[in-house]
Amino acid sequence: MDEFKEENMIYFAKIRSDALLPQKEEENAGYDLYASFDEYYILIKPFHTGLIPTGIAWACSPKFYMQIEERSSTGIKGIKKSSGVVDSGYRGEIKVAIFNANDKTLIFSAYDEKSVIEKLKVDEPDLDFENIIFYSTSKAIAQGVIHRVEEMKTKEISFKALKEIPSKRGEKGWGSSNKEENLRIIKDFVDRNKKK
Repeated sequence: MDEFKEENMIYFAKIRSDALLPQKEEENAGYDLYASFDEYYILIKPFHTGLIPTGIAWACSPKFYMQIEERSSTGIKGIKKSSGVVDSGYRGEIKVAIFNANDKTLIFSAYDEKSVIEKLKVDEPDLDFENIIFYSTSKAIAQGVIHRVEEMKTKEISFKALKEIPSKRGEKGWGSSNKEENLRIIKDFVDRNKKK
């Protein structure tokens, strides 16, 4: 195979035969990623992170990488992605770190919910079966957005020299950008409304 003869070509390979290949509509930013694993189910306890396999590996030009992002349909359910840069040179299985932001146990499975519950009653008898979220592997768990890698030069300079490079923000910490301007806008709004 000519290595990346077409720069914009992504190669996907199934690691498991029943894995679903990533899918993308033309107007969408990301490729939908689906769970695929050999176990009957994967369980993530409340406020814990689990690594969900996709059964897919990939290759693409070093000029690109994949950023794993949430889908709106999973994010709204408290199924949060926990990390996710997939480098172009990675040839292993793509796995998605999922954080369960719910106070309910999150269960992924390719089987129907009823049969999974029956199996869980044997495997996990102490589980609160009134408080679970069942998620079928037929639904995408995340999306992979392809980004271009910019080639940058680096140069080490002293911290003193770095601080002399002009910057409005300087060393102000998190949440400080535009804070003064935002406070001014809020004050103006409050003052206007006092006069009414």
